[in-house]
Amino acid sequence: MSIQRGRELRLLVVALAVIAGVAPRSLQAQGPLVAEESALRVGNESWSVAITPYAWLAGQSSDVDGQALRQSFSDLASITNLGFQGRIAARVGKVIFGGDYTYADQTSTTAIGRTSIDMGVVQHIVDLKVGYPVYDSRARDTDSGGLGLWLAAGARYWDNDTEFTITRRPILPGGETEIVEEQAAQTWWDPVLGALAHWPVTDRVGFTARATVGGFGIGDASSYLWDGEGAAAFRLGRRFLLSAGYRAFRYDRTDGEGQEEVHQNVTVMGLILGLSVGLF
Repeated sequence: MSIQRGRELRLLVVALAVIAGVAPRSLQAQGPLVAEESALRVGNESWSVAITPYAWLAGQSSDVDGQALRQSFSDLASITNLGFQGRIAARVGKVIFGGDYTYADQTSTTAIGRTSIDMGVVQHIVDLKVGYPVYDSRARDTDSGGLGLWLAAGARYWDNDTEFTITRRPILPGGETEIVEEQAAQTWWDPVLGALAHWPVTDRVGFTARATVGGFGIGDASSYLWDGEGAAAFRLGRRFLLSAGYRAFRYDRTDGEGQEEVHQNVTVMGLILGLSVGLF
């Protein structure tokens, strides 16, 4: 296979994978430090644990080496066999340990002219942070009024396993069909910094804002990434909290060198819904 043809196939595979919202080098990246512990003060005041399964109803726009790609939430959902997103927050004193996990198993078949691509992707993304409050004027006895602000640092781990079969049919009858089968396993870390603010309005209603930046081009990390989220939180009970808001994410990454270099810029945005459960 010529270098030019090999690069064309590589670009095609990367473009389709980015459209799918998954590997290689993609996926709705994870949020910054969670705030669930702020609104779910249950059990021992010195420590608490809360989990938050959530759904991000997002579409995305991508640029892969100058090719503009667009995909709606329904398009992404149609190729997903199984997916899960969830957060966990563990508070010990004032320190918060936050984790955010995404799992996606997706398959797609795409035909472009005489070329068809069958692709399967399994992706794991784990976001881990440690945070500490830098300002807190909230009233502890009423859970209303004031402002809580945390700063956090950590890393985001990406693990992508991709399998694809590229089939090129000949132009002329009697020509040979070209079939390329490949597997790719890819892992990397992005260092990240985060901030979170919590505004309780009443003992049952409040607002949160999250922001994170990372990558910084360190080692194999992304050139940059950022995401932000604003949400309203509604307490349903002593151990339950419903949140609804909007989240946007963007990252920039370059992989490979020379003829094999591929540059991507991906933006993902949409509504986000979550249900927090205070375990301890």
